[in-house]
Amino acid sequence: MRPICFLIGTVLIASSLTAAAWKEYPQRELGFLVEFPGDPAASTGRYHTGLVQSATAHIFSFKDDKALYVATAVDLLDRKEEGATLLGEAESNLTMLGDVSSISISRVTPGANAVLGQFITIDCRGGRVGQRGAADTARTWFKDITVAECPDRSRLVSNVFFTRGRLYLIQGMNLPSGEDALSPAAMRFANSLSFLGAGARRGGPPQ
Repeated sequence: MRPICFLIGTVLIASSLTAAAWKEYPQRELGFLVEFPGDPAASTGRYHTGLVQSATAHIFSFKDDKALYVATAVDLLDRKEEGATLLGEAESNLTMLGDVSSISISRVTPGANAVLGQFITIDCRGGRVGQRGAADTARTWFKDITVAECPDRSRLVSNVFFTRGRLYLIQGMNLPSGEDALSPAAMRFANSLSFLGAGARRGGPPQ
């Protein structure tokens, strides 16, 4: 029995270490919080689309051998009344990256302060028939806001919101790595978003 007990103990220890590696990383000035499995790198990029000539994108990313985790907040503070349109454009760009497996309504924060968005799962691939130009534009857009490619055979899960004058894209990507291609880590990351209210309180009223 000892070898079995040792094996169970080893698995439990490994599981606890994996869980302990995830930490909350609040971005108070940008009004949100996400969990990463390691310390993210911070950078800025340019958000450019048909509707947005130029806006600043704040990018926080972490990559390991199996997945990429990217949280992007785009400053659109002078266009707060256009949230539905700008969110729709971002969703359209995401769908150009490959084959859409699912789209569903996403919700962050319960009660009166709830924020609704879209949760999109995409199997990335290039060269979509009849949409090559739009797909190429979307890939350039994606690289600008993530500092990364969306390689063929990778699976992208995106949690997308527009609130308080900012567009938020919380994206986990399972890289094409055989049996680990459907690891739940990317899904966990995309679902780790919380918005911070006044006093940097999780789920509080807007600042």
